[in-house]
Amino acid sequence: MSITLFQFRPLFGLPNASPFCMKLETYLRLAGLPHTVARVNSLGKSPTHKAPFIEFGGTVMSDSGLIINHLERTHGHPVDGKLTLAQRAESLAFQRLMEEHLYWAAVYMRWVDPAGRAAWQPYMQQLLGLPSFLTPLVSRMAARGIMKTLRAQGIGRHAPEVIWQMGIADIQALAHWLGNKPWGFGETPTTFDACLASIVGNIIRTPWDNPMKTATLKHGNLVAHFERLMARCYPELAK
Repeated sequence: MSITLFQFRPLFGLPNASPFCMKLETYLRLAGLPHTVARVNSLGKSPTHKAPFIEFGGTVMSDSGLIINHLERTHGHPVDGKLTLAQRAESLAFQRLMEEHLYWAAVYMRWVDPAGRAAWQPYMQQLLGLPSFLTPLVSRMAARGIMKTLRAQGIGRHAPEVIWQMGIADIQALAHWLGNKPWGFGETPTTFDACLASIVGNIIRTPWDNPMKTATLKHGNLVAHFERLMARCYPELAK
């Protein structure tokens, strides 16, 4: 049964400018599951009104983590089947660190930080297909809305320098844990690696400087891990 993956368009030389979209597409490639990619024009079809989402056999499912769990169960655990229960727990804990904490620092980096927002505008215009005269207005509206979300989440209640420190601390923890290992758990990549490469890539491929990008680039093992996964899963994009 072929899967249709609905996600945003590629950007920054990445498969996707959303870590969650890139994570799911990476999983599908690692698992060798037949799929096609469709670009999102409207999120109305998504059960959560977010991307990515997939359609298969008349069923529509959203949330990258829930989708991966479903595909693992229904296709014989092609990616994470080798992991022990302890490794599964460790993998899940690190994914939660990346997706429930580090991700929000990256959201601040892209959408709210004044320097980042100014640099992001032409890419947002490209990503959303906006007329040029609307881009500054949409950018300001998006920044206000996202800052409201960040305040509700908690990280947005801190000063900018504290937000940077929080993100950098997560990056350091990931780098120290990965060490010299080629992949997180053994000799082949798992969902953990899809998640790590997706969020690291979305930080270091951002085409403007910021404290979190500078800190991440200092960890050669994280950069090498990202490049290793790109070469394995996206040879058409690997540099």
